[in-house]
Amino acid sequence: MRTERSTVGARLDRWAPIVFTAPTVLVILALMVFPFFYSIYLSMLKYKLTLPAASRRFIGFDNYRYMLNNDSFLHAIAWTFTFAVIAVAVQVTLGMIMALVLNSKAFGNRTAVFKSLFIMPLMLAPIVSAKIWSLLFQVIYGPINYVISALGFDKVSWSGETLPAKISIILVDVWQATPFCMLILLAALKTVPKELSEAAAIDGAGRVGSFFKITIPMIRNFIALVVSIRIMDALRVFDSVVALTNGAPGETTETLATVTYKTAFRYADIGAGSAGSILYFLLIVVFSLLAFVFLRRGPNSI
Repeated sequence: MRTERSTVGARLDRWAPIVFTAPTVLVILALMVFPFFYSIYLSMLKYKLTLPAASRRFIGFDNYRYMLNNDSFLHAIAWTFTFAVIAVAVQVTLGMIMALVLNSKAFGNRTAVFKSLFIMPLMLAPIVSAKIWSLLFQVIYGPINYVISALGFDKVSWSGETLPAKISIILVDVWQATPFCMLILLAALKTVPKELSEAAAIDGAGRVGSFFKITIPMIRNFIALVVSIRIMDALRVFDSVVALTNGAPGETTETLATVTYKTAFRYADIGAGSAGSILYFLLIVVFSLLAFVFLRRGPNSI
């Protein structure tokens, strides 16, 4: 009897992980893996929604060559990566400053209140935030232009000029994503032993010296994590672009997400749009991994 029970128990131990993880694996396969490989298949086809189904045929990598020779796609690559670098740099810097302020107890007993206020932008959906900011950026009736004109300056056409349009997209992303950086970095600062900072102060390092020589090296992995996550999110920017400029003026604020979306659904070219999305995915993965490895190891160790 004991032998039979031990055999049944061994079988249960062997099959239990499979049984419990199977639903999650099936969901991932259905919602992520299968669509990804199906997109690769579509990217190899000449597939336009405006043409009969009989016109679909295999064309290999022609769609990839078409997207890589597409000026709109190439410009979108340049602007998307420029946007991601600027936005993430500002977000991490502001997030670190906010985390340092909250960690220093500068607000006293009101630290929890200010922390709640700082993370409020995270409570809103990206499209809602973008729509709110689009109202603020209105040329004629927008509060931002009202303040600018009250200060004696000319009103800014936030969606009609290239530089203001790009600045508005960056501002919206910074406003929404900085609290996330702050929360992760604040948690990271809590892991730094106070004894090290006190010892550095005794040695005459000062706050700035101890921050760069002790605090930054100890939380480097957290910084690398924040940067890699935010780069992946910034490279996928879509909602704020559509709500604020929709790619205007011209196509100067088109991102990789908007270009691939419009190629597939506005211009009904599913094959080229799928090829663009695969290229887009590969660029995000490569750039994010490089940023994570570089920040985690440090520039001097690569």
